[in-house]
Amino acid sequence: MSLALPLMFAAFFGFMILGMPLSFSMLLSCFIYFVVKGQPLYLLVQQFFTGIDTFTLMAIPFFTLAGDLMVESGTAERMLAFAKATVGRLRGGLAYVTVFSSMLFGGCSGSAIADITGLGPLQVRMMEKGGYPRDFAAALMTSASIQGPIIPPSIPMVLVGAVTGTSIGGMLLGGAVPGVLIGLAMSVVVWFQSFRRPIEREPMTLVNFIAITIASIPFLLMPAIILGGILTGVFTPTEASAVAVGYGLLLIIVGARGRPDLRSFFRICVRAATLSAVVLMLSGASSVLGWILATEQMPRHVAALLFEISQDPMVILLIINLFLLVWGMFMDMLPAIFIVVPILTPLAAQVGINPIHFGVVVVFNLVLGLLTPPYGTALFTGALVTGVRIERIVQNMWPFFLSSLGVLLLITYVPDVVMFLPRLFGLDK
Repeated sequence: MSLALPLMFAAFFGFMILGMPLSFSMLLSCFIYFVVKGQPLYLLVQQFFTGIDTFTLMAIPFFTLAGDLMVESGTAERMLAFAKATVGRLRGGLAYVTVFSSMLFGGCSGSAIADITGLGPLQVRMMEKGGYPRDFAAALMTSASIQGPIIPPSIPMVLVGAVTGTSIGGMLLGGAVPGVLIGLAMSVVVWFQSFRRPIEREPMTLVNFIAITIASIPFLLMPAIILGGILTGVFTPTEASAVAVGYGLLLIIVGARGRPDLRSFFRICVRAATLSAVVLMLSGASSVLGWILATEQMPRHVAALLFEISQDPMVILLIINLFLLVWGMFMDMLPAIFIVVPILTPLAAQVGINPIHFGVVVVFNLVLGLLTPPYGTALFTGALVTGVRIERIVQNMWPFFLSSLGVLLLITYVPDVVMFLPRLFGLDK
């Protein structure tokens, strides 16, 4: 290992501590490596372009735009109404409604933050009217939002597939069962807590249920259209993201009766373009960093270090889980994927772990990081949206977080939970 590599890492962390954007921190630290190493600088430009010249990455802005369009089209209200009609009559039903509506909305937005900002205020107001404390409602809403980045269409799953060359269709299907299991695990927690929360049940007649279900069908079709098109071979995952945008636009036009709000549409497009720029910068910079780490044989060194501890895949997965849970506390999910996944994926392959299974486990770990301080994007967004102090949310959130950790252990050590659907559709490679 050359002296240039530790200098690069020192510069990288130094730039981050100074508050420099992550992609620029990576590029400048890589520049220092090339200068110290005496490598030609055209390699930096070449590897950066290689990192952004990926057709699959086009799915990210389209899925982001589709999710925002679904929020603007009134999907949040429809999902909430359908969830109330379905599970609202159960004891503690409004808490089940929050979990179930987040699950449904996650199948449209693919984002925890979109779930919190678009659906969260409605969920908290609904639970408060039903007699739940605002602190508990905010904690449950924030916890349930992590279903969004796991249930397809999942933006992190697309990114992991693009970074590792793994089947994106397989990654999306692999996240479906774990995403549903999160909702079921949180529902079990709600069931236990419902015995000490005598909450009034939501009345619902058969006529109202049928009317709400019919009105919700167009909004429930989004995940079916995306996955159905991919699995039947009608379009690729990237093309599916564009179809999702077209469907979201159709819902807005129909809902606005041909007169959509152009200002809102412009704001949504700007947000999608901004995220696209961030993702492409991260992709290009991480491609340069990945080339350097491969040249310095960093994956081999990491593998040798871990293999000194154990060569058992189960032990390796436990160590990786612990590492990723800590990593997710300090870094956002998207840059973490670009930095960590290229290093860990070859290691997983050496011990015989399926790349789809490993990719879903990685995403699950990093999604849990959305709930953990000091970074905790979903946690801080939930506090901002609801006005509840962060410590109060954390105090009420821990049972739901522990239930999600239980799901993480299940999908880690029972791979068939993840691999069942990809194998069923022949996308398990």
